[in-house]
Amino acid sequence: MGLFDRIKKKTPPPTAASDKTSDTKEPAGKKPADSAEPTTDVVTAPAEQGGNSSRLLLKPHVSEKAASNAKGVYVFDVPVSANKVEVRKSVEALYKVKVVSVRTIRGIGKILKRGRIEGHRKDWKKAIVTLKKGQTIDIYEGV
Repeated sequence: MGLFDRIKKKTPPPTAASDKTSDTKEPAGKKPADSAEPTTDVVTAPAEQGGNSSRLLLKPHVSEKAASNAKGVYVFDVPVSANKVEVRKSVEALYKVKVVSVRTIRGIGKILKRGRIEGHRKDWKKAIVTLKKGQTIDIYEGV
């Protein structure tokens, strides 16, 4: 440990005499003017504000089958760790619509073999989101 003691820089602790000579410090019993009591404003969590929404909805799943579904039904690729409640909150926060139901599908990545080398594709998950009647999202424009 002697080696480490030589490397560390030691600063002397402040003495009581140096505290008394300083005019800039406040007396011990009083608080500075800026440190008034903490504010009691209610701050909503980032998930409620849609702060994590852009990372939760990876991309819209654009395919013929997804586009030909009933009106008000949209498909999104989401992380495998996402759950239905998070997907609902994210869609409502990003697109300002009312979600009626969310269904999820989880897929297991295929095993690939190239000679002796084995690997596999990533696991995936997609969410099928049904919106309130009459509401739409412009995802499949021009498809």
